[in-house]
Amino acid sequence: MKSTSMVKHFLTLEEQRAHYLPAIHTLPQEELWQQGHEGKWSIGEHFYHLYLILKMLHTAIKYSFFLTPFAKMRRNKPFATEIHDIYEEYQSKKGQGMRAPSILVPSKKIRFALNSYDIEQLLINETLALQKLVQNIDEDVAGHIVFPDPIAHYPNLIQAIQLLAIHERHHFKAMVGLARKMQ
Repeated sequence: MKSTSMVKHFLTLEEQRAHYLPAIHTLPQEELWQQGHEGKWSIGEHFYHLYLILKMLHTAIKYSFFLTPFAKMRRNKPFATEIHDIYEEYQSKKGQGMRAPSILVPSKKIRFALNSYDIEQLLINETLALQKLVQNIDEDVAGHIVFPDPIAHYPNLIQAIQLLAIHERHHFKAMVGLARKMQ
C-alpha cells in the first residue's frame, strides 16, 4: 500500500478486532441477537452495523475516485492524517450517542441468520476489498480526497479509514459491555 498512514489505520482495525472478537465469539447464537435494553441494539446488530458502514465507505470511496485529478493538483498542499473521535465529541456535547442513518441500521431479517464468525468473515472480506481499492493511492493524493460529511468535519480518505477504526472501537466496547452483562 502506498499510503503509510492508511496502513497504520488498517493495522489499528486488525489489532482492535483481534482484541475484542474473542469475547464476542464465546457467546451462544441466541445471546448474540438478544437485545440488552428496549430500543437498544443487540450484539449481533452492532456487529452487522459495522459491516454496513464498511460497505458504505467502500461505495463512497469508489464514487470519490472522480476527485482524484483534483486531489493530484493539490498534492503539494498540507493535509491531515489523523482525526479526533467524533463519536466521543458528539456524546459529550449532546449527552447521547449518535443515531445511525437508516441505511446503516441492521435489518431485523438478519436476526439469527448469521453467527459472529459469519459477520466477522463479512468484515474481513469487505476490509480486504477496501484495502485493495485504495492500495495504489499515494498518501498525498489520499489526503486531498475529501468526503462531504459535515458531522465528521469533511474527512479525507486517510481520516475516513481512521474514523472507521474509531467507530469500530466504539461499537466493540459496547458489544463487550453487553456480553459481560449476559454472563
